[in-house]
Amino acid sequence: MLVFRKKDDVNFLNLMIKSAENCVKGSHLLRQALMGEKEPSAYLQSMKELEDAGDSYTHELFKGLNQVFITPLDREDIMELAVRMDDVMDGMEASLARFDYLSVSFSDDYMKQFSEVLVSQCEHMLQAFKLLSKKKYMQIHEHTLHINSLENEGDRLMREGIREIFKNPKDPYHDFKLKEIYERLEETTDACEDVADILESVVLRYA
Repeated sequence: MLVFRKKDDVNFLNLMIKSAENCVKGSHLLRQALMGEKEPSAYLQSMKELEDAGDSYTHELFKGLNQVFITPLDREDIMELAVRMDDVMDGMEASLARFDYLSVSFSDDYMKQFSEVLVSQCEHMLQAFKLLSKKKYMQIHEHTLHINSLENEGDRLMREGIREIFKNPKDPYHDFKLKEIYERLEETTDACEDVADILESVVLRYA
């Protein structure tokens, strides 16, 4: 039997901030993995732990939606934001996992730049959620704008990385591996943009 609770019993906005904070941690770990002294795959277990934590926040958000009648935002917005932030964390874990199962022991300049893009996107995402919790809707736009601009940078990095592969082809298997990693990193920047787009729609309704 569904039991409705007061909206204060489930702090949806705080849970979304925690999920965003987890994404920031993941982005910094990814940057460390791609710029550190160890092989990138050495950081995979730590990334999996963060990805598990992200799943827990998503689960808590969905569980809360099943337990309360009144929510601070439209239920669909909360669900979409939870899912898209989960996609961001999944994308970072999946990107790092490729170094493991594709046996890639190094990172290149394009991958390092991707990690910087994701750090910036996730930090802007966190700031946007903090503003959302304070109902400072108009200030959110500045951060979503940065996230979208950084996604364009991700597109550029993928195009240039793949162009470099075809300009200077090496071993086909090696080239395939690089392309796989570039594309997964770019998809993760897309996931950040998805979060920003939903936040923009929230701003339009509530500002």
